[in-house]
Amino acid sequence: MPSEELDKVYINIGELAKKFNVSVSLIRYWEKEFKQLKPEKSIKGTRKYSKKNIETFNLIYRLIKIEGYTIEGAKEKLNAKPLIQSNQEAIEKLTELKEFLTKLKDSI
Repeated sequence: MPSEELDKVYINIGELAKKFNVSVSLIRYWEKEFKQLKPEKSIKGTRKYSKKNIETFNLIYRLIKIEGYTIEGAKEKLNAKPLIQSNQEAIEKLTELKEFLTKLKDSI
């Protein structure tokens, strides 16, 4: 039987704070500092964190709390464009490269 947490599409700021054992004010502060952390808000203004928001928060948390980055260092790390963001992207790039090399070989 799946847990209630897995069934939820969104969690609120209190649940996120509890999950990471941090204060709600820290989460709000990081929202101001990191443009990547933008939860949706309900009509009443309640923050709603999606799985993607939670992954982003986890990355920020890991960089600052575990790896010891400063806020500025974590921003730089997050803003650095990764070469490959997913396995699917890697497959697409390798397929393009294969096609290019095949055409190059055939033209010689």
